Amino acid sequence: MDIALVAPSPVPLAIGGAENLWWGLLEYLNRHTEHHADLIKLPTPERNFWEIVDSYRRWSELDVSGYDVVISGKYPSWMVEHPRHVVYLLHPLRGLYDTYPAGWPLRCELPNPALHELVEFLERGGKDRALLAECFERLDALRARDDVPAEAFALPGPLIRQVVHFLDGIGRGEGAIASSVALSSTVAGRADYFPAGESVPVAHAPSWRHGLHGGRGSYLFTVSRLDAPKRIDLLIRAMEHVHRPVPLRIAGTGPQEGALRELAGADSRITLTGFLSDADLADAYAGSLAVLFAPYQEDYGYITLEAMLSGKPVITTTDAGGPVELIEDGVSGLIVEPDPAAIGAAIERLLSHGRGARRMGKVGLERARRVNWDEVVSKLLDGISV
Repeated sequence: MDIALVAPSPVPLAIGGAENLWWGLLEYLNRHTEHHADLIKLPTPERNFWEIVDSYRRWSELDVSGYDVVISGKYPSWMVEHPRHVVYLLHPLRGLYDTYPAGWPLRCELPNPALHELVEFLERGGKDRALLAECFERLDALRARDDVPAEAFALPGPLIRQVVHFLDGIGRGEGAIASSVALSSTVAGRADYFPAGESVPVAHAPSWRHGLHGGRGSYLFTVSRLDAPKRIDLLIRAMEHVHRPVPLRIAGTGPQEGALRELAGADSRITLTGFLSDADLADAYAGSLAVLFAPYQEDYGYITLEAMLSGKPVITTTDAGGPVELIEDGVSGLIVEPDPAAIGAAIERLLSHGRGARRMGKVGLERARRVNWDEVVSKLLDGISV
């Protein structure tokens, strides 16, 4: 079969876990199966209300009819239309779903007739794809008016939340999707990601990163985008509870880099290394004693898997999401409360029991090697025929 993998390209460009997944799946399909696959990406800006609307529109207009099967996984790429459309769900726009601010309004109540009409249309709902044209026409008419309060177009905000949920309901609605698979149990279990009561198969994706290898370790290591949900600050604070002279190396770049350098302050054990190439990153994993990874409700967490493939135990937290699915506490790593003192105590425990830490790394390596593309593709294409 000819398969199209469709995925948004962030604006500005950023390479993360989603790119890792699509590259790996593309390579596997083309090199190890009878199928042929393309990766189709569209620049998908989402910095404000109208960029999100226009990105959804562009994806809904993309013609992928020349392929036998289409696989999408992230908003708004699932707006493409195809009779054999499979969703390998990574996540929708989380800031308008599970991380939408608690207590914020779910309905736009601003006193404006045009807004009121749009909200009523959205609330009537419906999964018919024919409603897309009307939705975008109504939004265009709203954009052309000069009497709509600017706060209506806040991001996040109730109106864009209603618009995106409406569009997702059509793109992933009954009859629009042949089947769905979730990247992790964490993703499968989130409210509003799938219809209530629907049983969704889960397929953990292997890492596409090449060259991962083991080695003797001398420091603690972590890597990720330096952004609030990754909670690098939690790891830095944990070092206050580590009394050994063990270094912590933090790789990556992002908007919190300056604040994290300031937080690390005078602790000479902590180094922020910045960006690392794939080869340097593989060496950094190999040279570590253990990998720390404590994001909040991560969809999956390739860093966990890559650490395991490097033979390193992982310290993560009970609320990390995907990483908790990959690590067995006390067997292939440690899972502790998201508290600096608890993480510090876990670090001390691993440092005090080097043989046990190495044993955890070996178990993790064995388990990580069992995560494979064959199982993922089997679930994605289950029941799909041309």
